[in-house]
Amino acid sequence: MISERKTSALRVAATVAALAATLAACTGGGSFSSGPPNPTPVPFRVVTFLPNANFPVTMAFAPDGRLFYNELRSGQVRIVQNGQLQVQPFATLAVDTSGERGLLGLALDPNFALNGFVYIYYSDPGGFHRLVRFTEAGGVGTNQTTLVDIPRSNGNHNGGNIGFGRDGKLYLTVGDCGNPANSQNNAEFCGKILRFNPNGTIPADNPFGQASPAFNLGLRNSFDFTFHPSSGAIYASENGPSCDDEINRVVAGGNYGWRPSYPCGDMDPQFTGPLQRFNPVIAPTGIAFYTGTVFPQFRDSLFLVDFNNGRVQRFAVNEAMQGQITQSEVVVTGGSGQLLDIVQGPDGFLYFSSTTAIFRIVPQ
Repeated sequence: MISERKTSALRVAATVAALAATLAACTGGGSFSSGPPNPTPVPFRVVTFLPNANFPVTMAFAPDGRLFYNELRSGQVRIVQNGQLQVQPFATLAVDTSGERGLLGLALDPNFALNGFVYIYYSDPGGFHRLVRFTEAGGVGTNQTTLVDIPRSNGNHNGGNIGFGRDGKLYLTVGDCGNPANSQNNAEFCGKILRFNPNGTIPADNPFGQASPAFNLGLRNSFDFTFHPSSGAIYASENGPSCDDEINRVVAGGNYGWRPSYPCGDMDPQFTGPLQRFNPVIAPTGIAFYTGTVFPQFRDSLFLVDFNNGRVQRFAVNEAMQGQITQSEVVVTGGSGQLLDIVQGPDGFLYFSSTTAIFRIVPQ
């Protein structure tokens, strides 16, 4: 989750009306800050999809169009079907909500239409961050199965989201658990993205061997990650300390430099530098690639939302050059801030959440 310097910004009392009024004014086709001409822009606008939401920290769409989302503090997984919030929660978990803990990550199995598997990552009151799997039946989670327990030692820097790569493996981001040294130790779960088989076991081809679930080293607190639509490479948001919020392209065995006594603007060549640094910090949260056809000018662009300013930003990346960012723009300028996640729906629209609502970007 978001680092302690940003947690004080959790003004949950911010009204949906104030944010929606500002976002409603954010219309247009947009343009990149530099680079060659784009496809003819499709004018867009932001509309409220679900008002009065309770801290919808992570979202995932089912193939049938239902939106699943986690409520961070209540421990409830909710479903929106045909634009209506279902009365009965999909699942309710007992969660530890101290610090930045709570109901964190959410992912649907790539074969969800056949097996109904839903994966949840949360802070268990018993002292673990826990990865569990449910089987969906009639909109309700059944057959709860614990896959992985991750020891924790700090209320902050939990990371939290989960997702499936093109290799069929389940990836999970975990913050440094409040100790920067964890990020450089491949025997520790904290401070990296982890890679598991869907049943929670460790793949034999993990970069540090089957004894370690670590996919990489040197992350501080990556809130979210996404996969490049062509190569499958991981792109992750990263919360820095008082400097250097980042976008990273994360590869197997890579080391991204977070460690004790990290210097702002770190240029140490033994570590892999970020694709983008943000100073002043923005508290980057959700990140996603757009692969739809509704907005041709957005095709294969990387989208990032942030907590501090409430902005939706778009980046063009050159995957052939290890993800070099070639163009960028602010798509939504923000209202009261506090944006949490962004995903693409089966309808080709983009959906993003704040602490109090879910919005979508649609054609004008």
